[in-house]
Amino acid sequence: MNFFKNIFCKKNQMKDNNGNNKNNGVELIDLVFSLYEYRINRENLINPKLFKNIRVKGKNIEHKIDIYIEFVQMNNLERTVIKIINNKIVKAEDVWQFDNLLKDLGYFPKGVLYYNDEIDEEALNVANNKHIQTIYFDTMEETRINVLQSIREVLPDENDIGDPFWTLMQIDERTKNNTGNYLIQENALPLFTSKKLAEAHCKQQNGYNVFGISQRHLVFLISLAEKGILPYKFGLVRPSKQNSSTIDYNVKMYIVDYNLIRKVYVR
Repeated sequence: MNFFKNIFCKKNQMKDNNGNNKNNGVELIDLVFSLYEYRINRENLINPKLFKNIRVKGKNIEHKIDIYIEFVQMNNLERTVIKIINNKIVKAEDVWQFDNLLKDLGYFPKGVLYYNDEIDEEALNVANNKHIQTIYFDTMEETRINVLQSIREVLPDENDIGDPFWTLMQIDERTKNNTGNYLIQENALPLFTSKKLAEAHCKQQNGYNVFGISQRHLVFLISLAEKGILPYKFGLVRPSKQNSSTIDYNVKMYIVDYNLIRKVYVR
């Protein structure tokens, strides 16, 4: 089973054939908003909230906020306000205005300024002094990062620990690298409850190796099943009666609905 053709076909839609940082008609605020929306969905944050183009009343005046993010981390409410400077040079005045906005809100949010043109030296100095993070939004670089992160989510490597499952994936015989193909049996993706079980079963398969399914991978696979992208069911594998001394374990697979997997095994 190869995920690349099914999943990553949409990842490079922003690619610019000329190799520059044009947004292909998409507003920078929409690109940044989509970036954070993607990160929130991937990182399973606690009580996340994400808003775009909202008006908030400060201590003195009402403000327009480009993007607002909040979530709970270590029992603290983390808040971030993002300012977008689109297709123009960032001046010191822009940073001063943003700093005044942050101060007037009263709850001391983190300030982040995204731009896609240039930032002059004075503006950068003000941002550093006011502890405002400045980020140049490179469309191609963000696309590359997101694709690599998606590959990481889909493809476990030899360093991943099964939490709680292990599975078998095809490897390149020459490089021993993960090819992206999961072992599929009885139209299901087997999820082994222990590494030992998976290793024993792997001895019966040619060209496969054992890989851990972390919580991150499991959540991602469930999301694919939920969206109908994953064309296979999940098979929960446990040991059955041993019939041969040449095989450490025989196993039996039980087809399990993805909702049950999520309810029982996702933390």
